[in-house]
Amino acid sequence: MRANDGNPCRHITHTLYKNLNRVFQLGLLLFLLSAPAMHAQQAADLSSPRATFRSYLVSMVIYGSDTTGAVKEAALKKAMSCIDLDGLPAALRAEQGVKVARELKLFLDRYEFVVIDDIPDKFDGPVYVWRKPIAKAEVSIGLSEDSSWLFTRKTVASLPTLLELVADKEVVEGVETMVPPDTFADWMRSRMPESLLNKAVYFENWQWIAILVVVILGILVEQLVIRLLSKWIVRFIRSSKATTEFKLDTQLIKPLGILAMALLWSALLSPLDLTLQAETILFFATQFVIAVSGVWAAYRLVDLVAGYFAVLASRTESKFDDMLVPMIRRALKIIVIAFGLLFIADNLNIDITSLLAGLGIGGVAVALAAKDTVENLFGSLTVMFDKPFDIGDWIKIGDLEGNVEEVGFRSTRIRTFYNSQITMPNSRLVSAAVDNMGRRRYRRISVKLGVQYDTTPEKMDAFCEGIREIVRRHPYTRKDFYMVYVNEFADFSINILLYVFHETPDWPTELRERHRLFVDIVRLAKRLGVNFAFPTQTLHVGSMPQPMHVSSQPVTPVAPQQTGSMEDPIIIGRNEADALLSEHWDGSIQPPVQFSDPLSMKPGNAPDSHTD
Repeated sequence: MRANDGNPCRHITHTLYKNLNRVFQLGLLLFLLSAPAMHAQQAADLSSPRATFRSYLVSMVIYGSDTTGAVKEAALKKAMSCIDLDGLPAALRAEQGVKVARELKLFLDRYEFVVIDDIPDKFDGPVYVWRKPIAKAEVSIGLSEDSSWLFTRKTVASLPTLLELVADKEVVEGVETMVPPDTFADWMRSRMPESLLNKAVYFENWQWIAILVVVILGILVEQLVIRLLSKWIVRFIRSSKATTEFKLDTQLIKPLGILAMALLWSALLSPLDLTLQAETILFFATQFVIAVSGVWAAYRLVDLVAGYFAVLASRTESKFDDMLVPMIRRALKIIVIAFGLLFIADNLNIDITSLLAGLGIGGVAVALAAKDTVENLFGSLTVMFDKPFDIGDWIKIGDLEGNVEEVGFRSTRIRTFYNSQITMPNSRLVSAAVDNMGRRRYRRISVKLGVQYDTTPEKMDAFCEGIREIVRRHPYTRKDFYMVYVNEFADFSINILLYVFHETPDWPTELRERHRLFVDIVRLAKRLGVNFAFPTQTLHVGSMPQPMHVSSQPVTPVAPQQTGSMEDPIIIGRNEADALLSEHWDGSIQPPVQFSDPLSMKPGNAPDSHTD
């Protein structure tokens, strides 16, 4: 044994060297592993064409390497920042940006090995063209407005043509990391036969088949949604209070089916790896259908809900809700249309901010021009809160007269008695006097019944009392206030004032009951032997006056002949009225006039014609 083999210093030095070597190797390994992540987290260097090209290639190499998903995602975003994507729709920029970054790397890997040092680090022009394989396609880097060098929009537009040029070429020598096949389209292509990968009329064969399948699936989903919603809504209505009156229109739920179909198309067309131009066109088409069908569905939904509540409102005694439901329906439709237009504009990539700013500037002029519209709006609010009339009321406003049919935000529609429709601006309701004839509890009748001068006082008393009894027994007359008296000596008749009130809900019922009252009065006059007077002239022919002989004997007055007590005419009138009413009425109260029931229009219920 040698003496120095047991030297402890040499042993400690050797052990320390081995440990330091291991630490250095471990640190180098950690640095190499963390380098891609550090590079991916750094911002891209866009200071020159060479820096942009380098940042893009290094990011795509990291994306294609065997690293974590977060690092790949960060590297891909960094590569996308090297490309001018402003020419793509904002809604598709993130999705199509990934596709552009991948396709550009696919072209470079099969076209030419990129030598970074050959790309100028400083360039005086606005656009540096790296390669231009054909006249209409190029790979170029341009100077943007913020002094950054980016792959130009023309490069993005040229990618479909560039990929066709290298479709049959292999990866060039020297390329170590390629774009990984991690999309659905890549997965499909790896399992498709060659015949389906061939391109025919703009798309590959399998893409045409996939598009056809997506369209058929969308149509099936539309029909399924319509059927399910129809059953659900019908089940809901049957369990509600509007079962027998509300009818479901399939047109109300059809836009919901179209919306579901468009959403399915939008979700399934994106993974098919269509060209940028085709994908953009289909995207805008599906988004337009989604926006329009969504607004249409909301518009129809307003009709559906308003129709349901209109049926419920028609069953209440109050007419305020009958007027309120149409106004709310119209207001909701205006809101849906306004927001729908903004939604459609946003989906069509229209700058809504500038549009709203323009509307704000023009709003002052519009407000000045819409003075009458604002007044009409306040008029509608007056009707809503003050409630001077309800739907169906008979009103008089100035020279306008008729039944209220509809109250809107701008105008009120009145149906006249000669069946024309008058549209009156609501601004008139703010200051106009509204005579609501429909809210009358009593409807007055004031007529004069002329009887002949040869009618005896007893008959007149009996006739007047008989009319009073008819009024007392009439089901629709006011019982606490009525007047039937001899009132006037006219030129050819003694006039009896008939002043009574009918308590009827509407004008047709008033006319029917007025008819019954007048006919009963005619029948009573016939029973009592009272004749109605009409314009006549009586000519008296006499002889010449004789000389007056004055007698010396005093004149003895003649006592009037008593024909009966003063109560006899009263009793006679009541008895005749009672006999009349018993003969022509059955004692029941006839309901108001219903034009769908002809029997309700016939005045009175005779005992022999009454049916239970």
